[in-house]
Amino acid sequence: MNTLAQHIQNIRIIDGHEHLIPQKDRQKMNADFFDLLHYVRSDLITAGLDSAFFERDNNMSDEEKAEIFLKYWNKTKNTTYAQMLRWAVEDLYGMNDWTKEGIVALSERVRKASQDPKLYERVLKEKAGIDLAFTLIFTTKVDFELFRPVMFMDHTFKLRTLQDIKSIEKLTGTIVHEFEDYLQVLDKLIERYVKEGMAATKIGAAYWRTLHVEKPTRQDAAKVFNQLKMFHLGESLSQDEAKPLQDYLIHRIIQRSIDFKMPIQIHTGHQEPSVSSNGNIITNSKVTDLVPLLLEYEEAIFVLLHGGYPYYNEFLSIVKNFANVYADLTWCYILSPTATKQLLSQMIEMVPQNKIIGFGGDYSQVEGTYAHAKLARKVLTEVLTEKVESGELTEQEACEFANNILRNNLIELYKLELKRAPSIRGNISVSTS
Repeated sequence: MNTLAQHIQNIRIIDGHEHLIPQKDRQKMNADFFDLLHYVRSDLITAGLDSAFFERDNNMSDEEKAEIFLKYWNKTKNTTYAQMLRWAVEDLYGMNDWTKEGIVALSERVRKASQDPKLYERVLKEKAGIDLAFTLIFTTKVDFELFRPVMFMDHTFKLRTLQDIKSIEKLTGTIVHEFEDYLQVLDKLIERYVKEGMAATKIGAAYWRTLHVEKPTRQDAAKVFNQLKMFHLGESLSQDEAKPLQDYLIHRIIQRSIDFKMPIQIHTGHQEPSVSSNGNIITNSKVTDLVPLLLEYEEAIFVLLHGGYPYYNEFLSIVKNFANVYADLTWCYILSPTATKQLLSQMIEMVPQNKIIGFGGDYSQVEGTYAHAKLARKVLTEVLTEKVESGELTEQEACEFANNILRNNLIELYKLELKRAPSIRGNISVSTS
């Protein structure tokens, strides 16, 4: 293995974006092989598999599940999502028998691993080379030895019914009568999350509405809020009717994030069908719709997720031009290694390297994160090798670039008290910590 490839293999990654459930929850659910499918389930469904297959209470035996799975696996095993599943179970569980009997046996091995209290540490730290991961699981109660929490904020501004407001009242233990009351509750909730260790706020609105945010007045927002307060019979506003209130609250979240010097992660681009509630209307995720917000809040720190794919040329232009915007390659490698190689190659040519977050597994189970990290290192090695061979970068510069996007940039962006990656000079690694 050449110096560059070996160096990238040795980098201790800081993982910018996951959805890894707490290990105690995995133990409680007694996760099996079929709980590891995550992203490949989308390909299985689009290949024709009934989504009811994935319901945990479907009363099917492992044998029945394996037989159905194999029928659709043979239709989808060409995709990168499927390749990640294959890498994960072959590397971590020694899987080499893709028959019904082999899958049943694998599922039992996964159940046994799910009860291992050291599973996360073993897979993340030892196998994947990940020192720390940012995870979004709707709670700040995470293992801080392995994770930092990022909190979705959509539940605070996705208001279309009275019940949506009551949910926030229940969450905060505060009764809300006036719009001003609600704003104070929102402020206190963000402050609570910060005290509990939140590392960033997250806006995932593109999954259920457009990213375009207008500038409504407080009066406009309060009028919509008061309409909701009168909905005692289960009425609901349309998305267009609710938008002034939602937009005002998005501005508020950004403003409070600025107050706490908290980065704001925003979903852009591709949508995961299993969680999308907008009918997979991909145009709702256009990164260019964010430009008014990026212009207004120059003091904010925006982290735009997923390379904006398939709008990645617009994504690159925006990240290049806005000092307050970071590019995050979370999810990108498994969407398409080919597209990500092109994106990363252009990014090296266009974007200052301190603004690039190089990896986020984006999985709900650690086995997927392991496989994704393996692929990310492979793709990054291939892209940087091409840049070195073409004379665009020296080998040392390529190693420094990998250090920055896989580790150092996250330390700086999220103010982590961790050591920076060792630099390399010639064939000798030199610590810069």
